[in-house]
Amino acid sequence: MRFRPSQGNDNVYYHWWANFHAADPENGHKTQRDPSKFAYSNNLFKNDYWEWRMRAADYLYQISQRLHRSNDGWTRTLVAWTSFSFMMANQALFWKVHAVFFGLTTAARIRDKGAEPTIDEVMVLDTIFQNERLSKLFNKETYHVIDYDQEWDEGLKNPYFPEYRTNLAKFFNVDSNTTHGKYKIGDVETGAMMTLHFKTMPYSNNKFNFTEPFMVYDMYAEVSHNGEYFTEHIVKAEEHLKTKRIFVVW
Repeated sequence: MRFRPSQGNDNVYYHWWANFHAADPENGHKTQRDPSKFAYSNNLFKNDYWEWRMRAADYLYQISQRLHRSNDGWTRTLVAWTSFSFMMANQALFWKVHAVFFGLTTAARIRDKGAEPTIDEVMVLDTIFQNERLSKLFNKETYHVIDYDQEWDEGLKNPYFPEYRTNLAKFFNVDSNTTHGKYKIGDVETGAMMTLHFKTMPYSNNKFNFTEPFMVYDMYAEVSHNGEYFTEHIVKAEEHLKTKRIFVVW
């Protein structure tokens, strides 16, 4: 599957890095003229089946890659209580209700803990273009996002957030619910390249009923242009955390 024929008649093979392939990967590079052999279908139920299979496969994969985030004391307690309620279900309605309710609660918690982290890309781009130094090299109409990555931080050792190292916080969390990530951005006009590093934290302000699960508290850019390299610190953690405190998730 790593090598595929070209679309021409020469059948020269080329390297193929795609993770997703056509329904007929062996001959997917040529149009099938026989309608009876068409790999796709206009069957509504079959289309729904493949749609949900594709979505669920990625969904379950994302959760499976972050199952370690559910290894906290509260989730283990929920699993134990759900299992006990299930074994007692034939004794009374009380246990049946508990088995169903806490089973769904446990599944929802594992789902939420395993979700892929995201960031408000519009906010990130606005922050870049409002920066005087970066806006000279990167234009709203000519920039291009080349790569993006974001993942949860591991452990509770972040020196900025001692709130998560209390016994109560440790019972509900195996990490501080913070993330780190980067953008690789280029500009087709100026030729400048930038690696934008960022770190996020959960934030909540009850006074204004405002919550942001991925608030950027640190951001800096590594820029190269015409053989020159410089670093621009856009959001500094020390200054940002003077007015905002991390929200401890239970």
